[in-house]
Amino acid sequence: MLRILLKKYILETWPLWLACAFVLVFFPWVRIWTVSQFELSGFASLIEQFKAFEKFSPVPLSQFLTYEGIIGLTFAEPILLLAVLTFSIARGSDVVSGELGRGTMEMLLAQPISRLKLLLSHGFISVAGLAVLCLLTWIGIVLGLHTNSTLVQQPKTEVSIPGTPISFSNPFEESKSVLTPLHELVSSELYIASTINLFSLGFFMFCLSVFMSSWDQYRWRTIGLVIGVYVAQILLFVLAKSTPRTRFLMPFSFFGAYQPDWMVQSIGSENMPMFAIFRYRSVPNGFFSNIEIGPLGYSLILIGLGLSLYTLACVIFCRRDIPAP
Repeated sequence: MLRILLKKYILETWPLWLACAFVLVFFPWVRIWTVSQFELSGFASLIEQFKAFEKFSPVPLSQFLTYEGIIGLTFAEPILLLAVLTFSIARGSDVVSGELGRGTMEMLLAQPISRLKLLLSHGFISVAGLAVLCLLTWIGIVLGLHTNSTLVQQPKTEVSIPGTPISFSNPFEESKSVLTPLHELVSSELYIASTINLFSLGFFMFCLSVFMSSWDQYRWRTIGLVIGVYVAQILLFVLAKSTPRTRFLMPFSFFGAYQPDWMVQSIGSENMPMFAIFRYRSVPNGFFSNIEIGPLGYSLILIGLGLSLYTLACVIFCRRDIPAP
């Protein structure tokens, strides 16, 4: 049955797979090429003008003056998120309500397969496809780092006074900029944790779509409900970040667990292990305040929430009545 479903959905949805794969490979490369055209140190004065908005950023704005930080913003770009979420919602909404809308659910259930196996087969195919798409995103970043170069200003020669510890830059030497490959300035390993976090967000949205689809009959209504939840969660996340009084709302938005920018900053600047679930910080504010969620911990939160929704979807679908086509 898995082989039949795999052949069926690849043949029927190959334009979706191809479009998402193209965007997720090509867009990171284009963005890195764009970044390579600028000398980031020249934007320091501009960043200072946006200090008031730093509370909405998961990392200090000074992080955006580094190549690793500005490339990490790729995972927050609307185009990249749109490609991942389009695939997740399209595949999740098609599991039950899509089949019911096309009148093909009865034909599938007439085969020697249980409802649970049918739902799990859908999940295996879609999650495997999502993993491949997220891997392509990381490959796009690797290609961008290895095929683009940027001008890096070289420091002036230091001149020291003999017999003293005093040294200063040579005032008669002109500043030089050398064309340097980006992969010598930024390691692609910094973005592995962010790629896993992107996969976990797509996995959660897929499971949410399957949950909505498990009790609905119309695919258009399923998609509308999922998009409504997504928009409401964005608004709740922005509200939680706006003031200290509303910060208690953060646990109620799943976007609090999508932190790819913070992961790049923590792994690159603070040497946090990319697969850390928790990290202990020695601060004198009590035991629980010493424990900080690690990069893998945030991804596991989204995956755990997704598995809970998928389990509920299996229970609902196995017990509900299938309406006549």
